[in-house]
Amino acid sequence: MKICTIASSSSGNCTLVTAGGTSLLIDAGISMRRTVAALKYAGVDPGKLAAVLVTHEHSDHISGIPMLTKHLRVPVYMSHGTAEGVRKAYPRSDIDIREFSAGDGFEAGGLQVRSFATPHDTPESVGFRLTDGTVSFVLATDTGYLSETLLAAAQGADAAVIEANHDLNMLRYGMYPAYLKRRIMADTGHMSNKICGIFAQELVKSGAKRIILGHLSKENNTPQLAYSAVSQALEDIGTDVGNDVMLTVAPRCEMSGIYTI
Repeated sequence: MKICTIASSSSGNCTLVTAGGTSLLIDAGISMRRTVAALKYAGVDPGKLAAVLVTHEHSDHISGIPMLTKHLRVPVYMSHGTAEGVRKAYPRSDIDIREFSAGDGFEAGGLQVRSFATPHDTPESVGFRLTDGTVSFVLATDTGYLSETLLAAAQGADAAVIEANHDLNMLRYGMYPAYLKRRIMADTGHMSNKICGIFAQELVKSGAKRIILGHLSKENNTPQLAYSAVSQALEDIGTDVGNDVMLTVAPRCEMSGIYTI
């Protein structure tokens, strides 16, 4: 299985997963042009894209879907709650929506997918766990806190993209208005570097060998702060970062490396 983040930020999110002859996207919150260019760069024929999985209805996760599905005719999997929001946002788009309930499992292009509920301020927001029968990968961003459901879903994954959205001090003393700070720090907001470090510890304890930090805020975090906080958390439990586990930060608006797990 190969993983590549195409974009990971509040400006747009899109992650490519390939295994065997299957390629699919998790979220499509960037333009079709950027998405198709990234697929070609990664050696994926856009016309053979098997599916798009959607975590929730916010525009940085769905804005590219109408045009992408118009030209590629790819099925889009999303929860019932997300589907309602997507249909309201794009009432004239002919999107091939395949609905499920948070917690459901299904097959997409030969990969087994398990959805799980995430604490975020949209109806029925989810994360995903994918497996090809040999290895498994989890994506969990836009999570207000580290819920028991989230922990259980991620246990034993070989690799994960998890959210390191903000440094608490940068957010608290930054220029955001008070209402927005409260939203981000709420249980239905976004995960801080500190909580992300605890999440990373649990992932490594259960066997994860690669962790990618995603959805960093441009205003309230830096790649250096996120990496430092999470690597220190891992070192605190005796993990040798770089040997026991590979830790990287996803670029906000560019492709990451292509990681094999």
